[in-house]
Amino acid sequence: MSDVVGYVLVFALVTATIASVFAVGMAGLEDRRNAERVENVERAFDVLDDNLRDIQRYGDPSRATEIRLSGGELSLSSTTTITVEQVDSSGTRIGNNSTAEVDAVTYTRGETTIGYDAGAQFRTDGETTLFRSTPRFASSPTANRTVIPIVRTTHSENGPSAINGGGTVQIAAEVGGVNWMAFPESGLDPHAIRVRIESPRADAWKQYLAETDGFTIDPGETSGDVVVAEVDRDSAVYVRVIVVDVSYRR
Repeated sequence: MSDVVGYVLVFALVTATIASVFAVGMAGLEDRRNAERVENVERAFDVLDDNLRDIQRYGDPSRATEIRLSGGELSLSSTTTITVEQVDSSGTRIGNNSTAEVDAVTYTRGETTIGYDAGAQFRTDGETTLFRSTPRFASSPTANRTVIPIVRTTHSENGPSAINGGGTVQIAAEVGGVNWMAFPESGLDPHAIRVRIESPRADAWKQYLAETDGFTIDPGETSGDVVVAEVDRDSAVYVRVIVVDVSYRR
């Protein structure tokens, strides 16, 4: 009788151990599979970033990038507004300003969002956003000039603004126009020229502007989803807005 009880206990112990290992192993395997899916999407956004940079640099009229959805959602959402403004000594806007409303290209799966926003590739995990690549704001200390290029992605009427599920989707990007604006405006002598960014990713934009030579964060104007930076080299400030119509195609 004792042999039978012992056999039953050993059998139960072995079965429980196998079940525990199997459950833990399957959970780990699923976590790894999900991580690989997100990494694949991130690599696809690396390609998208390169394609849109080619549009900036070489004037290519259009580019296309393929991405596998793997259960996530691809959308044009979470608008970022970038304004280059002239202000007087009291901080009041004077003259004209340049405003670009950007529909960020985003892929969301669970707590992770990967996207492209006004020239920056980013990744958001939970509440934290980091730029994987940065815009090309540039200033020259010798010429006292600054160039602010903005890629204004916007929803094309040729396709949906969001798509989800599985399978492969093509992100088609086509240039819709290029606009230039120069500051200071003729006949004006502004106290300062500033960049104002309103975005769900304001913290990442703040970090970028704080680390970029030629820009100084204005702490009095920066809070929440708004970051404001003064352009240090402002004898000539050129804003170049490239409008890119984005559509999703299966």
